[in-house]
Amino acid sequence: MILLAGSVVVSGATFGGPAAAAPALQQQQLQADGPSTQETSYLRVVHASADAPAVDVALDNETVVSGIELGEASDYLAIAAGDHRLTITAAETGDVVYDANVSVEARSVTTIAASGEIGENASQPFAPLFIRDDALQPAEGEAAVAVAHLSPDAPAVDITVEGSDTVVADNVSYAGVSDYVSVPAGEYTLEIREATEDNDGEVVTTVDVSLESGSAYTGYAVGYLDAENDSEPEFQVSLVDDATKSVTLPSAADEDDEETNETETPTDETETPADDEADDETETPEATPTEAPE
Repeated sequence: MILLAGSVVVSGATFGGPAAAAPALQQQQLQADGPSTQETSYLRVVHASADAPAVDVALDNETVVSGIELGEASDYLAIAAGDHRLTITAAETGDVVYDANVSVEARSVTTIAASGEIGENASQPFAPLFIRDDALQPAEGEAAVAVAHLSPDAPAVDITVEGSDTVVADNVSYAGVSDYVSVPAGEYTLEIREATEDNDGEVVTTVDVSLESGSAYTGYAVGYLDAENDSEPEFQVSLVDDATKSVTLPSAADEDDEETNETETPTDETETPADDEADDETETPEATPTEAPE
């Protein structure tokens, strides 16, 4: 079992009371060591640090992700809720980039985005960003999209759909994550713009995406908008599949059935006499002769 300890709280959705059912996570995107339970949480890592090399990630001193590079995401890992230790190291040298305790809540689904810069003159110091993956499964024919801004030198951005008035993300600044927006499934060109009040700022770059029906995605804006040399990765948007969850609420018919089951059926208190007693106590009238019609 993979484990993760106490200074940062990773929050997740909880569903309480008899009226709400626990969310069902799309299992094809989640991996578990053994059977999951109501206390199981899920965690993955996205490499979004512009100047960091490939990194390894360890939870409680056990390496769970190896050699992940900029813009890449690991699979979801099943972990026990509670306190754990997160360590991020450079894959080639073993130098520790980050080492701290985190606390994971039960029934949460979280992405840890390794973001910021590790260099001495970092404009955005390295720090993991904890993102709750809380998308409900989109309806048939729909997809859900969110954007995480993790480019250290890029201004606040708007994300629009080329050739339409659709705004996917509005005024997202560094370390910000937009809410999910539902759009029809299909092929799109997304425009990343400098944020303006009317979402009509200069287009910084575009990215072509294919959004499948019933799926949710987060686009991670990473790299440098103004790369100064070949060693600095250019600005890019990496589209990553997110886990989704569905919630089944009891229908009115189910509630009616529950009320019916909880209502006691009245017992017939009238005693039915035994056959012998009935014969003894009930007089059979004598037959009255009936004349047949002529």
